[in-house]
Amino acid sequence: MTAITLRPAADDEFWAVAQLFAALHHFNAGFDPRFRLAEGWEPLLREHFVRTHRAPGALWLLAWHGSEPVGLLLMEAHTDSPLFADRHWAELVALYVTSGERGGDLGYRLIEAGKHWAAAHGFDRLQLYVTAANERARHFYARCRLAPVQEIWRVELTPTTGASPPPDPSCKAEGHAAYQVELGHHHLMMEISNRSDEEHDDA
Repeated sequence: MTAITLRPAADDEFWAVAQLFAALHHFNAGFDPRFRLAEGWEPLLREHFVRTHRAPGALWLLAWHGSEPVGLLLMEAHTDSPLFADRHWAELVALYVTSGERGGDLGYRLIEAGKHWAAAHGFDRLQLYVTAANERARHFYARCRLAPVQEIWRVELTPTTGASPPPDPSCKAEGHAAYQVELGHHHLMMEISNRSDEEHDDA
């Protein structure tokens, strides 16, 4: 049996990142269609990958089963507003394991790699966002010793006819969204099989 190996994404492996990132968001959209990827998402993600995948503040980690990419972990250094005293943390931005590898320990291996990276880079905590409806993911993260500390609440609204949202006042540059990709907040979810939960009852 071929062992699954973990390694940082190489310069020419964006195709694998994009493949798993697309699968992740297809899965996410099943919980909430507002998590679907936008038209033209891939060039934006590629730009972000090229700019950050070798940077000290990011970890683009791929899991390989032979020549097949089967897992993705993306960690990034996050800096909050200077209004807050504790404003630096490691953010787990994306985590995905393909269906054929669910039920084993790959998800746990990826999480442990993320924890190790964060600690080695001086962070005192790892944070992530997970959708409330994704019970399997919530159970999985709890077994990885994570705990909820905040919630995002939503109410659907009917916009006034003809009204459109104004620009974000924090975006100082024209075309901000064209070059700054915000990867956090809503798309971190992982599909975990029930068998995986059962196998790790003693975790």
